[in-house]
Amino acid sequence: MNEEAYLDLVMDALHQKIKEINTKIAGNEKDIESMHDYFWENYTEFDEYGYEIYDNSNALKSRMKEQDDYAKMRIRYEKMLDAPYFGRVDFCYEGEDEPETYYIGIANLAKKRAENPYVFDWRAPVSGLFYDYDKGAAQFTAPSGVLTGEITKKKQYKIRYGKIIYILENDMNIDDEILQQTLSEHADASLKSIVTTIQKEQNSIIRDTTHRILAVQGCAGSGKTSVALHRIAYLLYHNRKNLSAAQVLILSPNSIFADYISRILPELGEENICEMTLDDFAYRELRSYGEAEDRYDEIEKRLHMDSMGDFLTEEADAKQTKEYVEELNAFALSLEWELMNFKDFHYKKMEMKESEISDLFYEKFADVPILSRMEKIGEYLIDAEETLRNKNMEDDQKQEIFDRLNRMYETRNILKLYLRFLSESNRDGFCIRNGMIRYEDVYPLLYLKYTLLEAPKRREVKHLVIDEMQDYSYLQYVLLSRIFHCPMTILGDKVQTMAENRQDVLTFLPKIFGKEVHRVYLNKSYRSTSEITEFASRLLQEENVQTVERHGELPQTISCYSTEEMYETLAEDIKGREDAETIAVLCLDAADAKKTAEQLQAKLPEDIPVTLLTKDSMKFGRGISVMPFYLAKGLEFDAVFIPETEKYVTSLHKQALYIDATRALHFLRLYEVQI
Repeated sequence: MNEEAYLDLVMDALHQKIKEINTKIAGNEKDIESMHDYFWENYTEFDEYGYEIYDNSNALKSRMKEQDDYAKMRIRYEKMLDAPYFGRVDFCYEGEDEPETYYIGIANLAKKRAENPYVFDWRAPVSGLFYDYDKGAAQFTAPSGVLTGEITKKKQYKIRYGKIIYILENDMNIDDEILQQTLSEHADASLKSIVTTIQKEQNSIIRDTTHRILAVQGCAGSGKTSVALHRIAYLLYHNRKNLSAAQVLILSPNSIFADYISRILPELGEENICEMTLDDFAYRELRSYGEAEDRYDEIEKRLHMDSMGDFLTEEADAKQTKEYVEELNAFALSLEWELMNFKDFHYKKMEMKESEISDLFYEKFADVPILSRMEKIGEYLIDAEETLRNKNMEDDQKQEIFDRLNRMYETRNILKLYLRFLSESNRDGFCIRNGMIRYEDVYPLLYLKYTLLEAPKRREVKHLVIDEMQDYSYLQYVLLSRIFHCPMTILGDKVQTMAENRQDVLTFLPKIFGKEVHRVYLNKSYRSTSEITEFASRLLQEENVQTVERHGELPQTISCYSTEEMYETLAEDIKGREDAETIAVLCLDAADAKKTAEQLQAKLPEDIPVTLLTKDSMKFGRGISVMPFYLAKGLEFDAVFIPETEKYVTSLHKQALYIDATRALHFLRLYEVQI
């Protein structure tokens, strides 16, 4: 049976399966309704011991769970209608003459339970042949034991809307879709060799289970995000008894990123990877002190700074450094003596001398954070009292003890203490701007909180992925090391920073996380065309990027005599790129993005929708995405348009232009208005 015929067979089976599930769901709905009616109509006649109520309740719960399972199954199969499978492996068992063919997808699909599936779930034991082995000798563990043999053929599929776009037959898996497409279009030996080399480099990252913290420095277009996501899939597959998708957390550059990654990794099926920004976490932790600026407020401010801005930027950046952390540590240490006002403790028949409290504070509980020590002393007192009386104390009595002991602190307000620190270190003593905590003070304030109080341990997270690692400061990594005690995959590109002074995170990560950090470098850029990569490299005089020969149109800069002419030209050019699946118009800041979106909405026909993405956006809309450059970090688009490039004048603006240009996969066009 040829590939198209097999796909038709699978699609028919999928439609039939969904039809069967719909029938079962409809039948279940009627049964559940009848069970509800029976329960309430006969409630007063059930036996006095409650056995009938118990039995009926369990039957109803069982039917409702079955209904929920059917609903999840339907969602899974409806997803498969777009792409029923993405891989195939032909395996000849030892002692057999003919190979068996296995198709791999996001879920099992069989006509009947006892029959061999048309498609195997990517988590099934036999799917290990597809993920773990290249063509040649292989084995997998089935319920009956280890089965050995030889992989005779491996294929990968790009299927959209139930139609085959391309099929790639190769000795090894090519995970990245751009590499797959490149090989499917150009089958020459030299390109195949280059792609195989890239995949081997990526496999060393994807399949690394020996290093607890893996830090990947990769140039723009080297496939870092794709590698990270396939690494998650690999770890979920091989650790499925101990690791679930809900236990993986991605620290992403923005909320749009979560929507983006769900498109990259179909293997994850209905499982959702948890995603959040570090700012979101910080704001939740500091909400009792008021609202705070976010990193986008800070970027917008820096984009438009005057000559005084360099000094202010240096001051703000200094608050994220190792030296500032050491100053905060010294300040916290000084508070051990300055903050305390010990006195004799009396509560009912309980007593403790000032000297005894002091000894407990400075000796027995010396390892406990300062603002948590009095509660430890309270627990010590309560435990002794309960042991003596052989009786548990009431909660309100315990709280009264804690309250009285905590009044021996001069203050427990972290914000007040941080303001004192700023004053004593001869810095600007105002960390509040327009009623909000300044962004430069958010993480120092959080660090002081975690130094004086216990930092929360996110033990539910068993693997942490940090994308865009170059945008996190030394201080932020110190905080991450306190909060997360799990394996990590950290990825980024020092060139794609949103700061004017590049920092190489890999130089200080080992100082924070120790010898557990394993550094890996990806230097081959292949996701954008050679022309786009070379154009972007010239913007920042980057000469170390190795490109894979994948050619396309040369990037162009269109000169216009007025802003109106520029918008007209931009709209016409967008209309000419209807072949592009994803299109972005990237602007310097939020105000420009809003203005550009309004202009395009007025100039483009209704069948080409325009979506303005802001820092509060949660997902992509349809059609053209318009956004400031900083929201595009980590994302990629088939075609990218950059208006008003005459505004990009400072070194930070040049960084922004580089980020804009490297978001384009196949097409890049820039526009300048002559001044």
